Amino acid sequence: MFRKIRKRLTLMYTGIMALILLTFVVVGFVGFTGAIVYALQQSVLQVAKEEADEQLAVYKLEGSLIHDDENEKTSSTIFYYVQAVNGPLEAGTRTVPALQDIVRALIESGEVQAGVASLHHARLSDGTTAFFIITAHPVYDNLQLIGTVYLGNDITWYYYTWQKLGLILLGGSLIILAIAFTAGYFLAGRAMIPINQSFARQREFVADASHELRTPISVLLASVDVVQTDEDNRFSAFSSQVLTDMKDEIRKMSRIVADLLTLARIDANVVELLRETFDSRIVAGHVIRSLQSLANAKDIRLQLDCDQAGEIQADRSRISQLLLILIDNAIKYTPNHGTVNVKLEIVYDHNSKLKITVRDNGIGIDQEHKAMIFERFYRVDKIRSREFGGTGLGLSIARWIVEAHQGTITVQSELGKGCVFTVMIPVDG
Repeated sequence: MFRKIRKRLTLMYTGIMALILLTFVVVGFVGFTGAIVYALQQSVLQVAKEEADEQLAVYKLEGSLIHDDENEKTSSTIFYYVQAVNGPLEAGTRTVPALQDIVRALIESGEVQAGVASLHHARLSDGTTAFFIITAHPVYDNLQLIGTVYLGNDITWYYYTWQKLGLILLGGSLIILAIAFTAGYFLAGRAMIPINQSFARQREFVADASHELRTPISVLLASVDVVQTDEDNRFSAFSSQVLTDMKDEIRKMSRIVADLLTLARIDANVVELLRETFDSRIVAGHVIRSLQSLANAKDIRLQLDCDQAGEIQADRSRISQLLLILIDNAIKYTPNHGTVNVKLEIVYDHNSKLKITVRDNGIGIDQEHKAMIFERFYRVDKIRSREFGGTGLGLSIARWIVEAHQGTITVQSELGKGCVFTVMIPVDG
């Protein structure tokens, strides 16, 4: 139980850390790259304006827009094209050779707009992807359009740098999460120490108290039996009824003590299953007969269908106890004149399993309580549980029996429409 709590605490700590780290990385990375892209776009717009001013100055001196791509050798990622009105598109600086045709086609398609620095990507012939920002800036002379400057910036290097940075951040985040998980597991263990100690003391008390109570309860029960069978001293009808009621209450106390002792042994890991091969139909029939009087008292129809069941390898007494708990609960929480159906069958799902189904048309369980009914001392309706004598221990023991046999137990229920408990236990143990 505490291992599960420790794991849940660790996962919760790690999950919170992962959420914070993810938020920080995503917001930081997106914000950082977005700021750089914005700065590059503004730079392209500014350089395009400066180039347009230079072209206007050349036009005023020479009477035409000119370029000199033979002498203008540069390793810069900046490139530009100049196009006079009704003139051809000419390169002012050389772009990456693989990008020339792509950029020309983009400009000629009219997608490059003035005053807008747009981001584009293109698949190159060598299989790589190039990224660039491009804009257009008109050149006016006395309000007359004489041409357009198309200027771009190859930012492929930035993209692959961001990609590497993203991988570094991802790797660093995973390392931090691994450290956080380890630290969280350690700290959760430290936090569980006082809880473990407190639970250990409680467990020892329950075990000791259960052991100490067994003897006086047994003596009380035996004493009542002796008094009831004493032929020399006859009691009145009222006294006899009081003794009978006392005997019933002592038996209830005995069952509670037995359940507490079982749980104490489970916690101490001293309970061992005595596996043997037996016919599950015989065990089910015996349990049904032992509970028939309880069902008859409420005029409940108790039905058993076990024709498709058979032999299994398990702890006979524990399987009997499991059936007793489930069927007894069904009878207790089913109103008078109701029905309880018990079905045992061998099913095949990867391996052979014994499927036990206990169905009733009782009060049912609300959805909010379904996940808690297998917890110790948990009772959905405390008033009704006191009326029926429930302690909230039975289903907890039932779950342990099933899990000890590597099986599963589930419940389907709807308030006011009864419950269906389904148990799956491997036939071969």
